[in-house]
Amino acid sequence: MKKTKKIEFRVTLTEALIIKNKAEKVGCSVSEYIRNTALNYSLAYKLTPDEVEVYKLLNKYADNFRRISNLFKLGDTTGVKQHTIETANLIRTHLQKLL
Repeated sequence: MKKTKKIEFRVTLTEALIIKNKAEKVGCSVSEYIRNTALNYSLAYKLTPDEVEVYKLLNKYADNFRRISNLFKLGDTTGVKQHTIETANLIRTHLQKLL
C-alpha cells in the first residue's frame, strides 16, 4: 500500500536520539520504527555481526554434541572419543580468539 500521508511531531534532542538509537537496534528507519510501535506491530531485534557469529558457533557446537550423543546411542565409543576431542579443540580455538 502506498504511503501518501505525512505526520509530523516535535521531540527534544534527547528523545530524537533515543528513537534513532532504538530504530537502529531493530534495523529499520525512524519512520518505520515509529509507525510500527504506534500500530503495536512487533519489532524484531536485529543481531549484530558479532552476535550472528556467536549464534553460528553455538549451532555448530550443538550439532557436534548431538552427533556425540548419537554415537553413544549406537555404542560407538571410538567415534565418541574422536568427536569429543574435535569439539573440545574447536571450543579451545575459539576461546583463544577472545584472549
